[in-house]
Amino acid sequence: MRLTRGGRLTGDLTADVAELTSSSDHDSYIADDVVRINLAHVLMLVKTGVLKPSEGRSIAAALRELEGKVGAVPPEMEDVHMVIEDAVTRRIGQDLGGKLHTGKSRNDQVATALRMRLRAFLLEICGSVIALQRALLEKASSGVEAVMPGFTHLQHAQPVTLAHHMIAYIDMLGRGLDRLLDCYRRVNLSPMGAAALAGTGYPIDRGLVAGYLGFDGIVENTMDAVASRDFALEAASSLSILAVDLSRLAEEFVVWSSAEFGYIDLPDDHSSTSSIMPQKKNPVTAEAIRAKCGDVLGGLVAMTAIMKALPLTYNLDMQEATPHLWRACSSSALSLRVMADLVRKVRFREERLREGAARDSSVATEVADLLVRDGGLPFREAHRVVGEIVRDLAVSPAPRSLSEEDPGRLSAAILEKSGVRLSPASLKEAVDPAGNVNVRSVAGGPAFAEVRKMLAGREASIADSEARVRLLRERLEERERVMLSDLASLSGS
Repeated sequence: MRLTRGGRLTGDLTADVAELTSSSDHDSYIADDVVRINLAHVLMLVKTGVLKPSEGRSIAAALRELEGKVGAVPPEMEDVHMVIEDAVTRRIGQDLGGKLHTGKSRNDQVATALRMRLRAFLLEICGSVIALQRALLEKASSGVEAVMPGFTHLQHAQPVTLAHHMIAYIDMLGRGLDRLLDCYRRVNLSPMGAAALAGTGYPIDRGLVAGYLGFDGIVENTMDAVASRDFALEAASSLSILAVDLSRLAEEFVVWSSAEFGYIDLPDDHSSTSSIMPQKKNPVTAEAIRAKCGDVLGGLVAMTAIMKALPLTYNLDMQEATPHLWRACSSSALSLRVMADLVRKVRFREERLREGAARDSSVATEVADLLVRDGGLPFREAHRVVGEIVRDLAVSPAPRSLSEEDPGRLSAAILEKSGVRLSPASLKEAVDPAGNVNVRSVAGGPAFAEVRKMLAGREASIADSEARVRLLRERLEERERVMLSDLASLSGS
């Protein structure tokens, strides 16, 4: 029989009801955190005089024996909170073990444990985002002059560089990291002391427990403390945006690895072959990462749907949101680790990239700009002229691009269509993909010198992010040391 049925309810639950209402399948995520919460709570009860030091010593000793050893939660025990309380009671007896739950509820305890486990996930994921940024930065640093086609609508647009392309992903991930760290501030607040919803009549110290557990403060309103899961929704939302960005990078690797593009050589340990076609080299890890995005997005939708119509305060529906949160966190962490490894190992075929930049007239914009600068045409007229020339080249007996056209013939075609004479020398420079890149030296543009400045800035910002995450970890470790020190003092008193 479940401990919580107590004197109010009689009889036991059917197996199906026990399974339906139990959180045992996913409580392993928070088991160690629940032990730590109980330790902090016991310390606080002793310091506020609710428990005698001798009582606190005995309860704390029993709890310390459970650290890292809680194991699976049987469905008949309902949840990890009752497993821990039952284990303590078995060790030191009901008269003393029964005092463990003084001044708290499972409602504030589970909300606190969720926040503790989530903040650990957030720090882990932030570290993985930084690792992926570093892998991209390494590729970008070696690809400053690796000219390649840029795309819109998956059609060749204008020449850029591999470095410029990789920096775009570094920056997208950087914003994702900022969202996670900003979310962390709202996650790292303690609900402990809110009890079921209305606090407690015991003279507890909520701030003391929050400090022991590494929180920056408390969720003040006791109803809000146990009822809110917006911190989890915010985390899932931030992870969903991150997953979308990650999926876009994965999609490009899938496309770029195809024979039609041939921009990259995939590492063997990120590929598979066919059971029937021996020539195949399939981009399976990139495909799996792309699919995991749907997993994370689905978790956000499910959690939002679960929470959307719940009255204050606690409802068991909220228990069903938790597995979606853990799955989103786990999928995100794994996908980031695998993508960082893939980026480090992938080989870009720079010659193929350069060939791509010279095809399909991706230099057309610069030719139009040359007509504006040197020929005095309005841009819209220059746009028409160059567009007609590109069309003619595409349908000629031997289709070719502007970059492949003889500068003299190109000059003649421009003169015929616009009345403007451009020198073959200036046209030769205008149709050179590298020249196209370097003339675009606007802030944030693909010009080699501008990209080198951006790389230096990204190195500094990534180092700053590493320091921010390291500081958050160190704060948690310091508070853990304080709690362990006070526990040792309690044992020695």
